[in-house]
Amino acid sequence: MKIGAIDLGTNSVRLLVAEPKEGQLNRLATELRVPRLGEDIHQTGFLKQEAIKRTTKVLQEYKQIIDRLDATPYVIATSAVRDARNKNEFITAVRRGLGLDVRSIAGEEEARLSYLGITSGLDNLSSKALAIDIGGGSTEFMWGKKQGIVEYKSLNLGAVRLTDSYGDNLKEIEKEVKAKLESRINDTYSQLVGVGGTITTLAAINYSLESYDREIIHESILSQEEIREILKKLSSLTLEKRKEVRGLSPDRADIIIPGIVILLEVMNKSNIAQIVVSETGILEGMIYDKVDKF
Repeated sequence: MKIGAIDLGTNSVRLLVAEPKEGQLNRLATELRVPRLGEDIHQTGFLKQEAIKRTTKVLQEYKQIIDRLDATPYVIATSAVRDARNKNEFITAVRRGLGLDVRSIAGEEEARLSYLGITSGLDNLSSKALAIDIGGGSTEFMWGKKQGIVEYKSLNLGAVRLTDSYGDNLKEIEKEVKAKLESRINDTYSQLVGVGGTITTLAAINYSLESYDREIIHESILSQEEIREILKKLSSLTLEKRKEVRGLSPDRADIIIPGIVILLEVMNKSNIAQIVVSETGILEGMIYDKVDKF
């Protein structure tokens, strides 16, 4: 069974078309676009018409890919859509215009699917692992082991949300992150695993990749010292200069700093000096979840 999984995030819209075979995924197509559906939503409470148009265009492209590969579409929407006052209008418009059923999922369900994807791609997962997925509008925290998730939480703390609120004001971003994470994380974990654009981008920057390579990124290790050096470098650059940094996609240059601040605070609170980077996450989790229900 071929499945076309689409993750409608606050910043990016990603596609994975794959077919599960013998416990592995045969990857047929992967795409990523950055229409920033959640632009200004944390100030206005509404999805902007311009952002909806950009996102609908991306979904139309993805639908064509899914149809060409004769796959079954499975579309979820996370923080931006679930927070939007006009989410029902958006979901209805996508269904009528493209024939795609969009599921707006709660943060806890987002965490569950992310963890399912992470465990499908990592062999050496500790029995006391903390996994994090730093998104545009929210951050998911997942505690568990290889056999399954034990606990999960979702916080309205994301890279786009912080950028919309504080711009490049690093001190205010750090203050907000510290306040949101107070008493949320402890030091009882032996391993930290990270998934999502902020963390995979940090790995790409660390390796100075001219083009993204998932084989290099997956299961790579980032130390807290390396991450701090990257933050120091990026925060000293103008936005235009930031866009020239190897490994950093230009359309992520304005939101990367808040994402790094969130990660560093999690590392501080958990007292873990390094993070394992996972290239598998919610898209893979969606596919395995769909297959299990058939």
